[in-house]
Amino acid sequence: MSNEALVRSSLQIKKGELDHSTRPSSFRADVAGDGGPTPGQITCTTTGTNVDLSVLATPGLCRIQNLDGTNFVTVGIWDPETEVFYPLLELLAGESYALRLSRDLAWEFATGTGTIGPETNTLRIKADTASCDVLVEAFEA
Repeated sequence: MSNEALVRSSLQIKKGELDHSTRPSSFRADVAGDGGPTPGQITCTTTGTNVDLSVLATPGLCRIQNLDGTNFVTVGIWDPETEVFYPLLELLAGESYALRLSRDLAWEFATGTGTIGPETNTLRIKADTASCDVLVEAFEA
């Protein structure tokens, strides 16, 4: 089959003189495997919590929701070899976003020579001031 997933998005901002709206857009996407939603609800700490996507052969569509009513979380990539966190997304209290995870999420890349992985780079979520519950629903690509 094809076109098993439907993704919708839009953005509206009204503040002072700024009045911006995007037309709601949607697209259909293929989902090759049956894996997901995974891993489900996890508790993210201020030092960061790795998101276990090991049940997926290839990560694909994903929805991340901050279930905390007060604190924000930061989503990014953790490189355990260098112990560096690369922040990418910030979810304020209650926010939720859909995205497609890269099929190369776990790979490490070297300057000028392409990939040198697969390594153990992973999706990681860090809470700001206190631990937060976050819902991660990732699916097979």
